[in-house]
Amino acid sequence: MHKIKYIYLVISVFVSFASISQISTNSPYSRFGLGSLSGSVSPQQSALGGASVVYFNSNSINSENPATYSSFQPKSFLLSTALSSSSHRFTTYDKSQRESSTSFSHLAIGFPLTQYISVSSGLLPYSSVGYHLDYDSLYSGLEDTVSISSTGNGGLSKYYLGTSLKLHKTLFFGVNANYLFGGLSKNKTADFNNTTIFNVSSVDRTNVTGLVYEAGLLFNTEISENKYIAIAVTYQNNSNLNAKRTLLGTTYEFGNSLIIKDTFQNVLQDASIIIPSKLSAGFSYSSEKLLLLANYSTQNWSEYQLSVDGIVGEEDNLENSVCFSGGLQYTPDYNAHNKYWKKIQYRIGGRYHKTYLSLRDNQLTEKSLTMGVGMPVKRTNTFYNFSMEFGEQGTTESNLIKEQFLRFTFGVTFKGIWFVKRKYD
Repeated sequence: MHKIKYIYLVISVFVSFASISQISTNSPYSRFGLGSLSGSVSPQQSALGGASVVYFNSNSINSENPATYSSFQPKSFLLSTALSSSSHRFTTYDKSQRESSTSFSHLAIGFPLTQYISVSSGLLPYSSVGYHLDYDSLYSGLEDTVSISSTGNGGLSKYYLGTSLKLHKTLFFGVNANYLFGGLSKNKTADFNNTTIFNVSSVDRTNVTGLVYEAGLLFNTEISENKYIAIAVTYQNNSNLNAKRTLLGTTYEFGNSLIIKDTFQNVLQDASIIIPSKLSAGFSYSSEKLLLLANYSTQNWSEYQLSVDGIVGEEDNLENSVCFSGGLQYTPDYNAHNKYWKKIQYRIGGRYHKTYLSLRDNQLTEKSLTMGVGMPVKRTNTFYNFSMEFGEQGTTESNLIKEQFLRFTFGVTFKGIWFVKRKYD
């Protein structure tokens, strides 16, 4: 009976592909590059500022560094998922607007195969596109303005399969194979306020598939009784993804309904996308009650390219990104029996991120403060984790948009026993 329950949980990972891949965002900045890139999807890591590559324990799955899978306890089985909800306020020099979105964060499993080898697999977002911009523009030769509507949707998801190897009691190595897939749609309509001219609609959709590999190292050693330091490094290779680009252009007019008059463009093109290499490093200090960690990462987005039929297209003027983050976790007494609040893990952190977007000679930065708690469920192997992140990116200078956001993530991790036959049901 218990084996059937675990098999059902594994199948749930794959059955949920469609629902999790529908990641939403409301940011106008998702118009550029691959969209808004997803950060740490785990609420444990999010609450610690997203300092993820060095974060590890036996009750969590950290897909950002495959070497951390070696922390799984023998014969254990972990299932992790989360839900994320965010509220955004967009501000220009004279206007403001509020938007909100909710989406699944991730779904992942992990377990040890042997004393030295552990594996993990899961599905999580990689990027999201979601914006709607309306504005008027003057058209040469016409006295009237043209109403432009620009919308985008879609995004990329990441399915990963990874394994870790225990090289020594203090040294661990791991590799993830990440399969990226999804579609990026950018649509635009031009409504000529003139009955003698047909309106124009254009659709630009790029479907993407491809593999990205990532390797990680983790060194963890005891410096004194129950006090440890850890150093972690990950590297993602420079990867070439396959893509199909569809361009569809039509003219239309409004009667009792929208009427398509003519198709002036219908093209299917072979394309490729270069995902640049990424390097991350982290450091942590831990004791029975305290965990301190810091993380640094950089990615060479200046190497990003979208090539169509062998010709390099728009690169959106992307810049190399740099991110610094850190956090603190405090547990009063995890072994307390009568005072539950002492077993709760309290977390706080922060992040400073120079994003890959450079608009009007401004490389956009993102700054945020994070906090959260980890709550073990009494007499079970279930863990609830909650995080809250408040931050902002962009600026109102140079006629740009400032984005302020408040993001909540609630996650559940179930820890079971794998390959153990119970004597009693």
